[in-house]
Amino acid sequence: MAFLIQRAHLLLQQGRYKDAVTALRQHLSTYANDIDGLYLLALCYLNLKNTEEAEHIISNALSLAPADDRFFYLRANIAFHKSQYNAAIIAIGEAVAINPHDAAYFALWSQILLFKKEYSQALTKAEEGLAIDPENEACLNLRSNALFNLGKKEEAFSNLHEALEHNPENAYTHANIGWKWLQAGDHKQALEHFRESLKLDPNQQWAKSGMVQAMQARYWLYRMFLKYAFFMSRQKAGVQWAVIIGIFVLSRIASTVFFPLYVVLALAAISTWLIGPVSNLFLRLNPYGRYALTPEQTKVSTLVGIFMLIGLLAAGGYWLTSFAALLALAIGSGVLLLPLSSLYTPDSPKWRKVFLIYTVAVGILGVCGVAEAWYDGDPFNTFMTIMLLGVFAYQFLANYVITRES
Repeated sequence: MAFLIQRAHLLLQQGRYKDAVTALRQHLSTYANDIDGLYLLALCYLNLKNTEEAEHIISNALSLAPADDRFFYLRANIAFHKSQYNAAIIAIGEAVAINPHDAAYFALWSQILLFKKEYSQALTKAEEGLAIDPENEACLNLRSNALFNLGKKEEAFSNLHEALEHNPENAYTHANIGWKWLQAGDHKQALEHFRESLKLDPNQQWAKSGMVQAMQARYWLYRMFLKYAFFMSRQKAGVQWAVIIGIFVLSRIASTVFFPLYVVLALAAISTWLIGPVSNLFLRLNPYGRYALTPEQTKVSTLVGIFMLIGLLAAGGYWLTSFAALLALAIGSGVLLLPLSSLYTPDSPKWRKVFLIYTVAVGILGVCGVAEAWYDGDPFNTFMTIMLLGVFAYQFLANYVITRES
């Protein structure tokens, strides 16, 4: 049955994970305790994003081979993709304790630490990986990421160019350089590297995402937003919350001391949610830009555009007629833009479902509020008040989820 293992290897290389699972299941029906077969099967399920089945196989394999470092590496990957960073570090630590000579293990460890915003430790782990394999591209890229976040930008770029010297056709490295130029404020240089990355690998999602950001960065307002977004992404969750709460407290003070400042702060806060989808609307007019957007980005920008149009038409109608239901519709449409704009922001399917349910609930409150305003002439009725409070609470929920995943 060795030919089935060889076939599974080939199918894995081709990205045909379901076919590989079929071959491996057939192999394991005869050799149920074959560790290599179990490893490949767990790897297939991990690539298929079926983490429950992958974890079940890993637990079974470790009961048979408790000192097989590969399964701890897979377990670390699963925990990492679930944003369970402490569990991921424990698992990768066990893999390294068993086999301290695999640079890929140190690359994953460095990546986890980067997501925890522990940049100095991430740099150390990337360098430990490079001590094993000086040309390991993952470690070279991760070392540059850590250096960049530690403020050592020149060294970070030098590191990435060194990685390109080893492999000038590495799409990931080009995408990484593109993102570094974007963070450094040079969207033109970033665009060149994203284009090169996509020439090498048209399915490079990180480059596609960067291409969208670089094209939007042609506009001054979006560049300012990116600076804020990159600043926040480098901070730990505690600092992010301090900034968010600080802006909220400052806006409350401004509302009583200097109202125009309150309006500016409120608009700035709202713009952080809306600027992406609104920019995507304009990007869809670009013959190249519309192909760079993901289906989710296109869907969200369409919804935001529709509700912005409804809000503007309703506001214009209220200005002409003073009909209360139109004012309620204008307010409701504007308020609904906030949850709509972040429908696909979380990585977790569970949180995406929560965001969708929350958005639908807010929308239902808005419809009820418009209906009541039509009936009694009060655009600030109970339903509209609950809707406004719901969206206010939504901002804290969304910030909690985003800071937890970042």
